Amino acid sequence: MRTCRWLFLLAATTAATGARAHDFWLEREGAGLTLRYGHRGGELLPIEQARVRSVRCLEKGATRDLLGGASFAPREVKVAGRCGAASASYNGGSWSLTPDGEVNRPRNQVPQAVKAWASRQFAKWVDPASPDARAVLGDELELVPVTDLARVHEGDKATVRLLHRGKPVANAVVAIDHKPLAETDDAGEARIKVRSRAVETISATLRRKVATPEADAEVLEASLSFEVAR
Repeated sequence: MRTCRWLFLLAATTAATGARAHDFWLEREGAGLTLRYGHRGGELLPIEQARVRSVRCLEKGATRDLLGGASFAPREVKVAGRCGAASASYNGGSWSLTPDGEVNRPRNQVPQAVKAWASRQFAKWVDPASPDARAVLGDELELVPVTDLARVHEGDKATVRLLHRGKPVANAVVAIDHKPLAETDDAGEARIKVRSRAVETISATLRRKVATPEADAEVLEASLSFEVAR
């Protein structure tokens, strides 16, 4: 029964987000972090500056804003500084599915819309060696490591917890590279096998029904990136 529910949830999420899911992630580069959107290891898509709503850094228990000092390029955003953990949020706006494909406009502006959804994405990066790695940063949707990631190597399993506004989310699909690997339990936790030997990105999707003129659903996506132990 649990497997059937998982497959149903996955199908519903895929239908809401369309056939071409896009990643939103943070990774370390040099002395700072870089935010990217698109397909990890493949095509990068433009990042609209006005849609990046926050970039925050947690270091030694203190949080500071990085958005004000961010450097925007067409397909990436760079921030300087050392962080034990960092997060960013992106408002993708409303999307409508039409017989001709997807358009980035709300349902009430697309007469031929079949369905519509509001998209928001949240990216998180943690330094496994930092005491801040397992801290909750407070994003609307957030993946939090439960396992000590400093001890996780390629092929090991790691437990993550999915929070929505600080509360655990059950029955959410957790994936790597858009491949579903687990479903969160009642504590919001899922155990995932790490597949990368360099940097791993785990993602989770939460779909909720809404009844507004703009959309039928909200689709929230969260990613968690970290460097794998060697």
